[in-house]
Amino acid sequence: LTAITVYVSVINRGHLDEEKETSTIMLRLPNAENVRDNGHQHHINHRRRRLNNLLPSDPASVYTKTTNANANTQNSSNGNTDNAAAAHASSSYNFAVLIISYHKTGHDLQEDLVKLLIDEFPTPIGPNITAKGVKSLVRRRMHTPVHLCSRLYLQPGTVAVQHAPDLFCNAEKLAKILLEEGDHRKNKDSNNNNVQSSKDLGVKIVHLVRNPFSMAVSNYHYHAKKPIPRPEMWITRQNPCQVTYPNGELFADYVLPSLSKRSYEALNINYDSRLILRSEFEAIANDCESLYQTRKGLETANQFEHLMNLDAPDGLRLATAELTIQGDDNGGDMLRMSNNILKLKQAEKIVQNSWMGGRNKEFQVYTLSLDDFISEPKNSALEFLNFVFDHNEADVSMEQKESAAMKYSQTYLNKKEGSRHVTDGKASDKEQLAEYLRHDAVFGPPMKKIEMLVETALAESRNTVML
Repeated sequence: LTAITVYVSVINRGHLDEEKETSTIMLRLPNAENVRDNGHQHHINHRRRRLNNLLPSDPASVYTKTTNANANTQNSSNGNTDNAAAAHASSSYNFAVLIISYHKTGHDLQEDLVKLLIDEFPTPIGPNITAKGVKSLVRRRMHTPVHLCSRLYLQPGTVAVQHAPDLFCNAEKLAKILLEEGDHRKNKDSNNNNVQSSKDLGVKIVHLVRNPFSMAVSNYHYHAKKPIPRPEMWITRQNPCQVTYPNGELFADYVLPSLSKRSYEALNINYDSRLILRSEFEAIANDCESLYQTRKGLETANQFEHLMNLDAPDGLRLATAELTIQGDDNGGDMLRMSNNILKLKQAEKIVQNSWMGGRNKEFQVYTLSLDDFISEPKNSALEFLNFVFDHNEADVSMEQKESAAMKYSQTYLNKKEGSRHVTDGKASDKEQLAEYLRHDAVFGPPMKKIEMLVETALAESRNTVML
């Protein structure tokens, strides 16, 4: 494993939520003997040094849109970050827009929404694109020992994307990261002029989530087929049942503090029990280990080979375990998504009710479902645009937004026909598999509670922005 896929995440328990509970229950650690090795601390320090070399000392510089927005989008998606290629122009759009997604909740959709803004609402009306283009601002699923949240350095007048961020710090710290950390590092053009908006009204976060059952079935269908897409070759290398980061820390120790609280009433979220218990996390890990490299002929097989050879129910359980509890590299996004729903909601509430609101900055979160984009692409795109432009109706008319939403819908439908990545609707057993998980003794209870959390967040956002 290389340092760029390593979470260097030695927990300082003082940084975690005050309601975190200690537990004497030990999860099975697939490589526990390596964790206890005498040379482990030296190995961690080596990884820390390598990780520090990878972390940027400055936030990504802001790129503005060129006259040909399509060309600029293509350059960004190809990783072209040549300063000479950017024609700097200040935007009158006064928010930082951040679009967040996870595995099978809208990675491609993330890119499409950025392109929609760039093509249909050019500067100065819409936000500029950052130097990262449609690539994540920082490494996904990563944080540092000091900062348990991904640090993004958002700046007004820009739109950026982040796939699967770690938001494990407390909610007040998260609000400060997203609202303030870009303030002291203003990006300049060659004439020493700011390239972002001259005003800073705060941040608008578009949170792309998904029903956990459709998320799990889509994940299984996507990975249980040939050929393996080049970006997904990790499926031939990682252990789907590994619940630890490479340094031995438990993934559960990061997600359970927010997901196993006794009450969420302060957030207008009410459940009869905690979203996921440590015992439920452990049960999923045990179920995974009962499936992985235990069948005749699969004793040394990788995850992909298991998915190709196991019957659908067993393959689905293995893939869903990786999506839920896997702590290394590409796993854990179902619980990461749930954690982030709560943390973003907490941060939004803190800004609304604290001194931070006195700085005339807003912290707005809008939750959108990939399932809605699949079934109603035009209406979902219009919801997105209404949220992004709800503050400047004089500059962006409803007719403009409806026209752009229609173009998005047509583009999506064309893309759906020819893209392997758009898996929904292409497998006849998706409803049957979702019902299997719903009634499974291990996966059903926690996933049904996560489903309630997702639906609560979606309903709140639908009531906020009316079409």
